[in-house]
Amino acid sequence: MAKALMIPDIYSKLTDQADEELRNLGTFLKRFAHPIEELANMLGPFSSLLSQAAFSATKILERAEGQATNQMQNLLISQEGLQTPDEIYNNNAGVRDILDPFQLARWAFLTFLVSGMPWELKNKDDMGTKLLRAILSNGWLTNLFRDHMLNYQTTITEILKRGKDKGKAKKIAEIKKWEEVALNSAANTRKNKRLMLALLLEDYCTLFEDQQILIGPRILMILTLLAHATSEINWLVVHQNGVRKKKENESSLYTGQETITILYYLTKMRDLIKNNECIIKAYFIEALKLEDTKDVEEMLEPLDLSKEDSSLVKKVLDNIQKIELTENEDGVKVENPIHRYDMGRVITALSSQTQSSSSPMQMSPKLTRQLEIICMHIQLLQDPIKMSRRISNLSFLYFYRDTFEDYFDHLFQMPYSLSYSIAFPMICQDFTSALNRICPEEYDVLISETHGLANSFLDKMAEKTIEQIENYCNEYTLLAKDLQPIKVATIFSEREQEYKKKPEKSESENVELDDQEVKKKRRKTIVHPSTLRKNLFESKIENVTIGMKELLKAFYSRNSITIASYKFFPEAFFLEKLTDKITEKIKGFVHFPIIPSQILLNLSSYHTALLHIDPGLDISTLVKEVMYDLRANDDIVTHTYLTKYKETLFRKHETQINVPHSLTALGSPHCYYNESMSCFMAMTPKMETQSDMIELLTSPDEMEALSAIFGVEGLSWLTSQIGENITTSVAKLLHIVKDNSNLLNEPRDKDDTWKHLANIPEFILTAIDIGKKVSLVKLLDQGHENVTKNRVEYLSGVIDMMVNSEMSNLLGVPDTIEKIASAMGSNQAGIEIERNDGGSSQLLVSMVSTLLPFLANLATSRFFPTSTGNNFVLLDVHQNSLNSLADAVMYITSSSSTLDYQQLVRNALSLPLESHKNSMGAIVLAHSIISAGGKNDIPYCVFQSALFQSAMLQSSIDKKDLHSGTIVHELNSRKITKLFKK
Repeated sequence: MAKALMIPDIYSKLTDQADEELRNLGTFLKRFAHPIEELANMLGPFSSLLSQAAFSATKILERAEGQATNQMQNLLISQEGLQTPDEIYNNNAGVRDILDPFQLARWAFLTFLVSGMPWELKNKDDMGTKLLRAILSNGWLTNLFRDHMLNYQTTITEILKRGKDKGKAKKIAEIKKWEEVALNSAANTRKNKRLMLALLLEDYCTLFEDQQILIGPRILMILTLLAHATSEINWLVVHQNGVRKKKENESSLYTGQETITILYYLTKMRDLIKNNECIIKAYFIEALKLEDTKDVEEMLEPLDLSKEDSSLVKKVLDNIQKIELTENEDGVKVENPIHRYDMGRVITALSSQTQSSSSPMQMSPKLTRQLEIICMHIQLLQDPIKMSRRISNLSFLYFYRDTFEDYFDHLFQMPYSLSYSIAFPMICQDFTSALNRICPEEYDVLISETHGLANSFLDKMAEKTIEQIENYCNEYTLLAKDLQPIKVATIFSEREQEYKKKPEKSESENVELDDQEVKKKRRKTIVHPSTLRKNLFESKIENVTIGMKELLKAFYSRNSITIASYKFFPEAFFLEKLTDKITEKIKGFVHFPIIPSQILLNLSSYHTALLHIDPGLDISTLVKEVMYDLRANDDIVTHTYLTKYKETLFRKHETQINVPHSLTALGSPHCYYNESMSCFMAMTPKMETQSDMIELLTSPDEMEALSAIFGVEGLSWLTSQIGENITTSVAKLLHIVKDNSNLLNEPRDKDDTWKHLANIPEFILTAIDIGKKVSLVKLLDQGHENVTKNRVEYLSGVIDMMVNSEMSNLLGVPDTIEKIASAMGSNQAGIEIERNDGGSSQLLVSMVSTLLPFLANLATSRFFPTSTGNNFVLLDVHQNSLNSLADAVMYITSSSSTLDYQQLVRNALSLPLESHKNSMGAIVLAHSIISAGGKNDIPYCVFQSALFQSAMLQSSIDKKDLHSGTIVHELNSRKITKLFKK
C-alpha cells in the first residue's frame, strides 16, 4: 500500500501537474490504507445483514467437508439409484452442493471481516465461532485476487490486535489452535480427499461414457464433483505457493498422481457434458414439464398465496410447458419463453413475509429447494457447457503457471498416466475467462502467453511421443536383426548336426561319451536361450510400449482445442514431429558405405515397427511422402550417397577410399561383367572366381534396392552422371578414330595395316571402359524395371507393348510414352548422349576390323566360356574384359542402320588361316559385333553357324597355359610398342 501511495506524487513531479483523477486516487489510497476497518465503517449500517450472509455459509462449508466421503459411500449404489435423479434419491442434495467450497470460504471470511466480526467464544453455539472454525481449521491461505495471497490466521489476528476487543487475547489463542488443527490435519485429510475425488471422477467418467443417458439424472452429482475437485486443486496450488508452516506436514502439499488424475477427469467430465448436450437438454425439458412442475404444484396447494403470487407462479409454470426442443440445420435449438429473471421474481415473492403469517418459503423449506432445482435446470437448459465450465473454472492456474508447468513435468514420471497430459492444453481454454472488460490492455498479453503455454505443452507431448517411438523402433530393429538368417542359421545348423549325429542304441558307451564331450565344447559357442518369462512388462520394449501407447491416446482423445477463437489440433503437432523424425531417420539410414540392400532392410524394419505401433495415421502413405520429398528436394542426401557409390565403383585401383578392402574397382582388369549373372564380378589372374564387394554392389538385389530407395529421380541423376563420363570417353574414342581416318579409308589388302594406326592401346582401353560403364547403366535400368514390374505389372506390360510394337518401330515412340517408359526403366533412363553420324560409326567398325588380327595376337585376350577352377561359373567373357570393347562398339553404332561389316567378316574368316595366339577369341568378338548389326545374308549366316560354333568349341577345350598378365601391361610392353610403325 505504501508503494501505491507514491503513484500520485511521482506523477505530479514528472508532469508538474496534478490531474483530478490522480487526486481522487491519492485520496482513495490514503482512505483505504487499512481496507478492512474502512469497509467495516462504510458498511456498518448493513453489518447484521452481512453477518447473516456470512453465517449462512457455515453449514455449506461443514457439509462440503464430508461431501467426498458421502459420494464414495454412494458410488456402488443399485441400478435403480443410478437412474434416479440426485435431488430425488438424496433429499439433502441441493444447489448449495455445487458451490466451490474454497471460494465460498474466501467470500464468507471477507464478508465476516467487514461486518464487524460478531463472535463470542463463551457461547458454544455462536455462529461466528462456527464459521471461523470451519474456515480456519481447513487451511491457512487463499488467493485474494489472482496470485495475491491472503493468510487467514495472520489477517484476523492483526485486525484483533489493532482493535479494542477485551477478549482478543483468548480469541488470538483460539485462532492459533485452529491453525494447528489445519496444519496437522492437512497431511492426511487433504490428500485422502484428493484420492477420493480422483477415484470418483474416474469411475463416473467410465460409467457415463458407457451410459450417456445417466448424465441428465446425475447432473447435480456431476456438478458437485466438478466444484469440489476445482476447490481442492485451488487449495493445493495456493498452499504450494505460500509460506510453508511445518516441514513435517509438507507431504500434504506434494504433487501426486491423484492431482493429475483430478485434472484429467475434470476436463473429461466437461467434455462428456459437451458431447451429450442434446441428450441433457432433452432430459431437462422432460424433467421441467413433468416432475419439477408437479412437485411445485403439490407444495403450493396447501399454502395460502395471494392472487398476485398465484398469478406469477402460474405464469412461470405455464411457460415451462411451452418449452420446446427443435432441430434445424444448425443443430438443436431450445425455444424457452422463460426469462432468466422470472424464477428470481417467483422466489422473491414467495420469500416475502405477510402481515399475518410467515413467507411460503419459510413454511415449506422443500419448496425453496425445489425452486432452486428448477432454476438450475433452466440454466442448464440454456447452456450446460457454460455452466459446467463456470463451476469448474481453473483460470487461477494461469497466475500460478510455474506450478502448473511443474504438474505437467511431474506427469512424465508416471508412464501409466501419460495420456492425462492432454488435460493441460485443454485447461488453458479456461485462462481467457480471467480477462475483464475494464482491462482490455491485458488481452494480447494473456492470450499470447496462453497460446505459448498450450503450444509448449503440445510440443513437449509430441517430442516425448517421438522419443518413445524412437526407443520402440530401435528395440524392434534389434529384435528383428536377431531373426536374420546370418544369426539364426548358426543355431539351426548346430541343432541339425546334433540331430544327425545322434547315436544309435547299438553304439558303444565310448562313442556316447565322446559325443557328449563334443556337445559340451560346441555349446560354449552357442548363445544360451533366454529364461522363461515370469512377469509381464519386464522387457525394455514392453516398458517403452506403455508410455508410448498412453501418449498416442492423448493426441486422439481431443480433435481440437480452442483458445480465444484460435484452434489447436493436437494431432497436427504429433504429425509434424513424426514427419520430421521419419525424415531424420531415413537420412540417417542413407549413409555410405552402407549398401543399398541394408538401407532398404533398415527402412523396411522401421516401417514395420511404425505399422505395429498403429499411431492412428496412414504410416505407409506418410513414409512414401517423406521418401518422395527426400528424392525431389534433398539433393544433399541422395546425390551425396549416389556420388560416393559411383566413385567407389569407378575409383582407381590405387585410390584410398572408405570402402571394404575386398572391393575391385570397375576399371580394374580383374573386374568382369557377367551377363548371365547380371552383375560385375572379380576374377583372379588365373580366371578363377573370388569373393568381392563389386559382385554385391552391382548385383540385381542392390540395383533394385537403389531403385526402391532413390526412385526414378535418383537413378536418372546417377545414370546422367555416368552418361557424362561415357560421353567424354566416346568423344575421346571417336577422336582417335578420326585421327586414323585417312588410313582407314585407303583400300589395303595387307594384314599389317593395323601397324600404321595411332594410339591403339588408348583406343582399346577407352573402348573397354565405355563398355563396362554401358553395362553398369544396363544393370541400373534392369533393376529399376524389375521394381516397376513388381509394383505395376499391368502398366509395365502396356508400356512395353507400346514401345516394342510394329507401329513404334515404323514411326517411332511418342515423346510422352518415351518419358513414361524411361521413368519405368524400359530404356537407358538418364543417358542422353549425342549420337554420331553414319560416317563415324563406319570408321569405328573399320578400325575394329583392322585391329582384329592384332587383338587375336594378344596373349591377354583369350575367351573363357566358363571360369577355371573347381567351382566354375558361366562367363562368356574375354580375358581383361576385351568383350566390353564389343559392347562399346554396339552402343555407339546402335543408331546407325546401314553399316558395312564385310571387312570385319573377311578379317574374322581369315584368322584361322594364320597362327594367332587367340584367334578363337577374336572370332567371338567379331561375332558379337556382327550379330548386333542384324545381318542375315549367306556369308554372315555361314560365319555365325559354322565358324562361331567352332570357335566356341575350340575355346572350351583349350588347355594351354593361361597368360596371367593384364592387357594394360601387355599393350605398354616393348614388344607391342615395336610392332607399331611410326
